[in-house]
Amino acid sequence: MIVWLCAIALFPILAAVYLGGAAIHIEGGGGGRQIAGLLLHYAAFMGAYALLRLVVLTFLGPVLSVAVAMVGAAILLPFLARLMFRVAGVRITSAEGASVEGAS
Repeated sequence: MIVWLCAIALFPILAAVYLGGAAIHIEGGGGGRQIAGLLLHYAAFMGAYALLRLVVLTFLGPVLSVAVAMVGAAILLPFLARLMFRVAGVRITSAEGASVEGAS
């Protein structure tokens, strides 16, 4: 159970940095859909962490498998966010693209 502690503890920080600090816009859906998207994002992140850890565990030891799986899941975080929010009916778009479209 201790191997899950890293992913459980780091997801809120990583998600807050990406969803709050990245140059993105969250469009559509009310608060309920956005919370559903966040919960789906959490489930997908934990699933990606579990799958990556299982694959890496065959090659590396238990400690390194946790570290490598955490880095891999963190790299997948933006893709998983866009996918899971889209499943919930919310769209994540780039803020740069929106500002360019507004200028023309």
